[in-house]
Parts: sequence; C-alpha cells; structure tokens
Amino acid sequence: MRSWIDLLRPLVPVPARVWVAASRRGLRDWRSGARRALVTGSPELARAEARTWPKRVTVSQPLGNAPQVASKKHNLALAIRELRDVRVGPEEIFSFWSLVGQPTKRRGFVPGRNLVGGRLETSIGGGLCQLSGLTYLLALRGGLLVLERHAHSVDIYTEETRFAPLGSDATVAYGYKDLRFRNILPFPIALRFELGEDTLTGSVCAPLPLEPCSVEFAVDEEPDGRRVTTWLRRPGATSPERVGVSRYARPPQAA
Repeated sequence: MRSWIDLLRPLVPVPARVWVAASRRGLRDWRSGARRALVTGSPELARAEARTWPKRVTVSQPLGNAPQVASKKHNLALAIRELRDVRVGPEEIFSFWSLVGQPTKRRGFVPGRNLVGGRLETSIGGGLCQLSGLTYLLALRGGLLVLERHAHSVDIYTEETRFAPLGSDATVAYGYKDLRFRNILPFPIALRFELGEDTLTGSVCAPLPLEPCSVEFAVDEEPDGRRVTTWLRRPGATSPERVGVSRYARPPQAA
C-alpha cells in the first residue's frame, strides 16, 4: 500500500524535490562529520601545483556515437572544468556533486541523454554519468576507498556497443545519488581529464609514485538480468578483495 508521501510526491515540483533531497543530504553530512572532510574545490595556486604532478593511473574510454553526443561533450566539458586538478589530501573525501554542483540551464548545462528508471530520457546535464563512471574506475585502480557509488538499474548496451566494462559504471543524480571516495593514501592526489574528439581520458595524478590496483568484473547471468561482482587486487596482496556487487535488469525489449 502506498503511503501518503508517495501519493503527494508527483504533486511537488521537481526543483523543490531536488532541493529537499540535497538539503537532507547536507544535513546528514553535517551530523556525521563528513562535511568537514569534503573537498569543495581548490584555489588556483593549489591547482597549479597539482598540474605539475605526474599521471600515475590513466584510463581512456570512447565517447560513443549517440545522436546527442555533442550535448554530452558540452556537459562533460563544464563538469571537467570543476573537477580538474582539485587537490584531495589524505583522509579527505571527494564528492562528485560537491565539486561539479547542480547541473542547471543557468549554469550552462544543456539537455542530454540520461537513463532514468530503466528508460532513456533527455534531461539537463545528460551524459555526466560517463564522467562519474570513469572517476569510479580511476578511484578503484588508484587504491582509493569508495564510499558511495550507484550502478545503473538496467544494462542497455551490448558487448559491441559497450564503452566500459559492465560493473564499472556510476550513475549520479543531484541530491539523490553521488559518487564519493576517501583518499586513504599518505599523500595528496588530483584528477585530470582530457576530452578529445572521440575519447574521454582520466588520470589520477600524485606527487609520489602510485602502483595501480587491478580490477576484475565477474559477470553472472541471472534469469532477470546480470549480477556483476567487482574484485580489487592491491599491489602485493595475496588475494583480491570484493568491493561491490551490482545487479542489472535486462532492457524491456530484450526480455
């Protein structure tokens, strides 16, 4: 039976719902103490220093050729500007939305393709999930501690059209779903991204050497979809550690 809150939710304007969700998350961060550790940006002097750090881990992905790829690249460029070369010190927390901010038309973001509720839709800021997914994969390979990550509900790709391993995605929705990691390394790191004509490349940069971790995605077929277990092997470790399990329903047309 649906609660009265569920019945009233469709009557509340979307901007108001997003504001409430973001406010509740901010309150949780304040109560838990996470707010003090959140990185909210870096002054230009700190970014200039981070730009001198070598790339220690690098991952590149194709952008694809969807009809809205131009809008996607536009939104990616705006978000990359906020994330690039931001210093994340030891024990500090990287939050995708704390740095990128709300993707609105006023801030220059445009409509792009998004996967919402298992369906492809067009919304402001569409396409940013490739950047958050790439950041998630960089965090894993960099040996950082992922605190929050959400998989997409449906796998809409085939093996021929997939631009990243199944299980390496990280969907984000402002106010609701974030991507967060803690820097558990004894030195600072920064992320650097390059948006090419057909590719998106991301790197973990650091002032000291960083040996990448290896990441494996074990896919199990299930009657209603797929289950993906993510295994992380740190340098020198005798066995891998399980860092997450994702479940993907099959697209309605493939059912």
